[in-house]
Amino acid sequence: MIDFRYHLVSIIAVFLALAVGLVVGSTALSGKSEALLIKAQHELSRTNDTLTKDRQALIQQVTADQAFTQANATRLIGGLLPGESAVLVVAPGADSAVTDGVTHALTKAGAHVTGQVSLSGAFLDTSGPTESTLTQLAQRLQSTANVTLPSQPDSPAVAGQQAAAAVLATAIVTKSTSVTPSPSSRQFILNSFSQQGFLSVSAANGGTTLGPASLAVLVVPAGPPTTGTAGINASEALVAVAHELGAASDGTVMAGGVSSIATNSPIDEEKSNLQVSTVDNADTMTGQIMVVQALRLRLDGKAPAQYGIQPGTAPSPAPVPTPTAGANSKPSPKTTPSAGARK
Repeated sequence: MIDFRYHLVSIIAVFLALAVGLVVGSTALSGKSEALLIKAQHELSRTNDTLTKDRQALIQQVTADQAFTQANATRLIGGLLPGESAVLVVAPGADSAVTDGVTHALTKAGAHVTGQVSLSGAFLDTSGPTESTLTQLAQRLQSTANVTLPSQPDSPAVAGQQAAAAVLATAIVTKSTSVTPSPSSRQFILNSFSQQGFLSVSAANGGTTLGPASLAVLVVPAGPPTTGTAGINASEALVAVAHELGAASDGTVMAGGVSSIATNSPIDEEKSNLQVSTVDNADTMTGQIMVVQALRLRLDGKAPAQYGIQPGTAPSPAPVPTPTAGANSKPSPKTTPSAGARK
């Protein structure tokens, strides 16, 4: 039978073991252990100093690269999109640095930006009621848009968004070889989606009347996608929108900032079925220039491609402006042969 004295002896033994451990640790092992800890601390300090210097050097390099790009932006994209018109389709949570920067780059390239169509969170909701509402709305507007709805959507989970995007695309973009719907038809389509809270329109003139554009840029949300099935479906919905814009326009680019690089993001989802070009660093001047160049390459008949940090690529060879009529027709005085030479 275990009595009180057994418990007392056990407790004393435990505390005695702890005391012995403390004595041994603070005397016999203290010198060697302290030396090892000090050495490790010094090594970590040196590593930290090296990493800090490397980080500062990288920051300075990026800053210098961006300054160089900014100074040469006009040479790189000036005149790449003369006479073209473009529209921005902006997803909820998009970075304003991307939206504003791309708008400025398009204008610098000679394009007219017709305005901005901002999708709401409701448009990306993949619940049953929303899918049904979007599908019914698209079917009701199908004749007005004079478009055939997709018979097989990219993903059944976002069939409503793809049907809606097919209709919306006819209201905001058009191929140069296609018949443009009447202004009243385009406005009726946009108003129908806007009145149900699926989008808002900001035209270039400050109003809500959006002219047709030949090019489109879809700006994706900043930051990683929401985890879970709903987050993946939201990315798939934006991919479906990009595909419909690409089919209805002369060129479409999906653009996002560096923070949007992540698994299951819209740009990541597009990799598996590349139908539009993508740029994943469009929050920088370099990326904004790539957006313009990617659109130019699409106008020139080049296949869609991925550009930016994640693929580590840029449009190459970079497109150049088409010379205007009469340009370089007059030879330089340095290269013009003299009368005596011609003799």
